Amino acid sequence: MNFRNLLLFAIVWLLVSCGSDANDENHIFIPHNIVIAHRGSTYYTPEETEAAYRWARNIGSDYLEVDIQRSKDGVLLALHDVLLTRTTDVKLKYPNRKELPTSEFNFDELMQLDAGSWFNKMYPDRYSADYEINAPLYKSQQKAVYFTDNSGELEYAHHKGEVYYGGRQEVLCLEDVVRIAEGYRIAKDSLGNRLYEKRQEDGIVKYLFYYIKDTDDTGDRPGIYIETKIPELFPNIETDLFNELNRLAWNIVTRPTSDTLIYDKGKVRIAATSAKIILQTFSQKSLENLNKAFEGKVPMCFLLWLGDPNMLDNDSATYHKNLKFAKENGAQIIGPSIGGGANNYSDLLTNENYKWIKSYGFLIHPYTFDSFQQMNDYGLKSDGMFTNRANLTLSYYRKNALR
Repeated sequence: MNFRNLLLFAIVWLLVSCGSDANDENHIFIPHNIVIAHRGSTYYTPEETEAAYRWARNIGSDYLEVDIQRSKDGVLLALHDVLLTRTTDVKLKYPNRKELPTSEFNFDELMQLDAGSWFNKMYPDRYSADYEINAPLYKSQQKAVYFTDNSGELEYAHHKGEVYYGGRQEVLCLEDVVRIAEGYRIAKDSLGNRLYEKRQEDGIVKYLFYYIKDTDDTGDRPGIYIETKIPELFPNIETDLFNELNRLAWNIVTRPTSDTLIYDKGKVRIAATSAKIILQTFSQKSLENLNKAFEGKVPMCFLLWLGDPNMLDNDSATYHKNLKFAKENGAQIIGPSIGGGANNYSDLLTNENYKWIKSYGFLIHPYTFDSFQQMNDYGLKSDGMFTNRANLTLSYYRKNALR
């Protein structure tokens, strides 16, 4: 073998051995240099709405990040805040219940809320008529369809009326985020209300949601990065998540795959790989529960926030204690906060922090990126970025030849 062939062999070997991004200990595949669309986008759109996740999918994000809570009647929600006052018109719709947590509302009540207009008031320079409560509706020529449980197959609905899309932004459920990742959008009636059926099966409430194929779909198929939000308020939510992902045919524990091709012909296809779901939490107990529920077979990220009971100070002893706990409970990724605008969080990814994390063999997914300055400061320490501006993060990776 001459020197040129030896060099080529060495390069190929490095690409194969290092480029697989698999965790050697648990054989869990995790792509590197990934764009994680934080709540879809908190910068360009009302967060965790249909507009946010469609934008993030179409811009080419690798993952749609979602916070999950649980409604009173058991639906897993895509929602960050415990209260509804910041991002909906709950004060107008339910004035006597405005200070109640989300968990005190049934999902059909939550569907009545406007989750978009607040964004235009807070950020008038980013105004869009599509975020208003009276946002335009568009008639679809498609039939509304729903998905059968555990199969991912479509069936035609019994709904025989006209089908529309658009209208006001609403509180979403986890299934909505999954369907958006798959290239669909929410089907609505002529009044802008979403099409659904509510049933009782053995005393359990079940919703059947209708969707249409998104005519603006780019063909990108991102994965979903799921956080158990304030899990202490929702006992057994980790098991509920396991069962719901199973129902939605997105649970890689029950539907394993060895596929690791994350891009094809310029399109994101992480949703087809074994890394289609990544789980995350700030809670030590929830990390334990997730590891148990998902049998250690799904990528997991342990998030760090200065001020949490387990992270009262950014000192060596505290940091190493958290890293040791994360390692012992199945995490492959650490998610530290970073400094800089617009949030000005505590910097938990200093050069020293970085060395500590890497000494345990973790990947690093910091939060939350809003600017090129942050990307220049922390990008080379990151294996993926939680970003509110996925377009900027994609530009950063391309500019630095990282994807």
